[in-house]
Amino acid sequence: MIYERKHDWVMIPQYHHSLLSGDISKNWGMGNLKEDNRWDDVTLAIAQHDCAWIDLDETPFWNDRAKSPYSFIDFPINLRMTFYTKGIDQLERQSPYAGLLCSMHFHSFFVESKDLAAIEFVKQEKARQNRLMEQLNLFESCSRELLHLHFLLIQFCDNLSLYLCLQEPGTPKAEEFPWFKNGFPELFPFANGRKIMAEWLDSKRVSLHPFPLASSTVVSVRIKEVQKANIQQYGIAKAYKDTKWTERTFTLV
Repeated sequence: MIYERKHDWVMIPQYHHSLLSGDISKNWGMGNLKEDNRWDDVTLAIAQHDCAWIDLDETPFWNDRAKSPYSFIDFPINLRMTFYTKGIDQLERQSPYAGLLCSMHFHSFFVESKDLAAIEFVKQEKARQNRLMEQLNLFESCSRELLHLHFLLIQFCDNLSLYLCLQEPGTPKAEEFPWFKNGFPELFPFANGRKIMAEWLDSKRVSLHPFPLASSTVVSVRIKEVQKANIQQYGIAKAYKDTKWTERTFTLV
């Protein structure tokens, strides 16, 4: 994922964002979810949901039309579907329950899409979900309720990680990335129908209210700040490869 500054592009591999999501989930307030024996599968799904992007992120692609590097938002949809499927397949082999959660997660992105590749992906993943639901015996109401809570959790941790990665740390509320300016869409029972709101307190701390974690949580993500001048001179692949990694650390309070 990327965002633009005056002299550079801040670039974060999707898999690094995925690992950040997993780190957030590890300190989830367990009282906010029923105790269950699938927690390891849930945290696996959250941390590895973008595992298919590992190879894609090795060499960024330049979008000539947008005059920017491709991001997960504008990456060609046919390729995205192919790699989403690859990632879900990989997770299903590790844990059928993690594969089910990731299938539900990515399926939800495209249920309203009119693109033919997306329509086929939705159909394919719905069939996978039905198969895994039967395999895991998840048709009882209590199992489906817990599955829904786990689904909300993977979506929330994904979105909170995006919030941390898609904008400059310390961005004022009025200037935030629009997806999350008015809170996260996931509604948890413990929040009594309220959206969880995030706000930068400064460049290192983010406030969450109501607070969903067990305690204040420190998380980090590796990034590259790729100079525009180097992209122009050497091309996006070499400029990205030659840029050193730096690390950003955030405290969720």
